[in-house]
Amino acid sequence: MALRAALVVHVFALAAAGCVHMLPLVQTPGPVDPPPSADPVPSGQGRVYVDVVDGPTQIQVVKSVEGTDQVNDMQFETETLEVQSACTTPCVLDLPLGRHLLAFPERGSGGVDLASVIASPTPTVYRRALGFRQRGGAGFVLGLLGVIFGGSSFATGAALLPVGLADGSHDTRLAGAITLGAGAVLTAAGIWAILHNPATEQAGAGAQYGLGR
Repeated sequence: MALRAALVVHVFALAAAGCVHMLPLVQTPGPVDPPPSADPVPSGQGRVYVDVVDGPTQIQVVKSVEGTDQVNDMQFETETLEVQSACTTPCVLDLPLGRHLLAFPERGSGGVDLASVIASPTPTVYRRALGFRQRGGAGFVLGLLGVIFGGSSFATGAALLPVGLADGSHDTRLAGAITLGAGAVLTAAGIWAILHNPATEQAGAGAQYGLGR
């Protein structure tokens, strides 16, 4: 029973820690006519005109690279983004025919949004509205710490209290009750702080349009 209660609190705490306030979706931008270009498209490549609604933006053409990392005796699979080229929108990308990943910056954070584009034999235009992500304030950080330490304290108390009740140990029973109660209060306060100081997120949106020429 104690283990079950501890698991329930931890699941709830983790759910609260992931609390994100989602802003309404941005509207997918429509196509634009790119400026004429006299440069021919290189053989075996496709031309993609890239435009960002929010204004001139540095974007990158990236490639996902998988690898492994070792910590002590354990190996972990890793994934990194290898930058292949970059430009500032509105710009023209001549890419090998096929699918490619573009990395767009997220407003409000140092993160990136990834978008898939296809370089085809006929020119296309890709337009994007940037996404937004902002971490919760100081209350979110304090709340997260409260959830982490409070949940651990609750789990410890939930384990000690039944032991003290079973063997009649006053000290163990008292320690379990105090730890359990303090953990519950701290976890509840942490969850409250997280819910009232959530991270804010708004997903970006983009679309690729054929130019037919």
